[in-house]
Amino acid sequence: MRLAVGFNPVFSARDGIHLSTKAEAAGFDSLWMHESLFQRDTVTYLASMALSTMRIRLGSGIINTFTRHPVTTAATFGSLSELSGGRVILGLGLGSFPTIPLIGHQIFPVEKTRPLRRLKEYIQVVQQVWSGGKIDFDGEFFKVHNLQMGFKLPSPVPIYVASLSPKTLEYAATVADGLILSPALNTVWGTERMVEHVRRGESLSGRTPERASYMLASVDKDPARAAQAVKDYYFFDYQLAEVVRPEVLLPYGLSEERLAPMKEAWRKGDVPLAKRSIPDEAVEVLTLTGTPDHVKERISQYVKAGVTLPVIMPIGDVDFAIQSLAPASR
Repeated sequence: MRLAVGFNPVFSARDGIHLSTKAEAAGFDSLWMHESLFQRDTVTYLASMALSTMRIRLGSGIINTFTRHPVTTAATFGSLSELSGGRVILGLGLGSFPTIPLIGHQIFPVEKTRPLRRLKEYIQVVQQVWSGGKIDFDGEFFKVHNLQMGFKLPSPVPIYVASLSPKTLEYAATVADGLILSPALNTVWGTERMVEHVRRGESLSGRTPERASYMLASVDKDPARAAQAVKDYYFFDYQLAEVVRPEVLLPYGLSEERLAPMKEAWRKGDVPLAKRSIPDEAVEVLTLTGTPDHVKERISQYVKAGVTLPVIMPIGDVDFAIQSLAPASR
């Protein structure tokens, strides 16, 4: 089984160098870095990791379509491809719902903002820049005229699209090299539903893109300690309160009523109470939590659901997680 590893930008780029060399030595397929408006820049991580590794692929998970113009992104990832010897992956997506509006970009209602149209144009511009010819593009969101990139890509840069939208997943399966099915949390049932949309796009195009998926992982010899690390992780609390769709939890007996105390505490800003109100079942079905053997079994469930590249997002004892899940040791 191929495995990747992914991280939020909560540590320094120097610490990222340590993690990338450790992940490469452990035999992971690739390493992915989240983008953030209020933490650190993913391109800085990818550049430093490219110089510190030799084989592991390096991906953005994800660059959003608001903060970087597609021409800038094309030039940046073309440069990263040179630097890494062709190991970089461009992960693209709409971006963070809570933070994008803070810099003046409206996301909802989608009937007005048309995120799928924005994404289509973004990919078209990037691909045209990389083709090497002069661009004459006049879109609804992006306009580029009489521009040509001044260097040739050493090798094609794969594009992976991240989305929770059925329409976007179906579209991305027709044009992208891969898809990212989850920003960190999803159930096996929810993953199966997303894969169904991807397969519709595959049937239209005859293509079979990679299906990557972030999976928050807390690996520990003590299952209770592993579960508590998840509940204490702010990103998990935020995702459960504001991002995870209720329907993906219903098959596991987690109704909105069960989650209401947690979400109410979160809305009031009482984070400690929100953490204490998280049902244990939510941790189990949304994350990879427990002993190494249990986590490996959980990974296999997502693979059976259609994920071809699990992206393990370790928290807690990160070094132990990388060591205990290392593909090289299997």
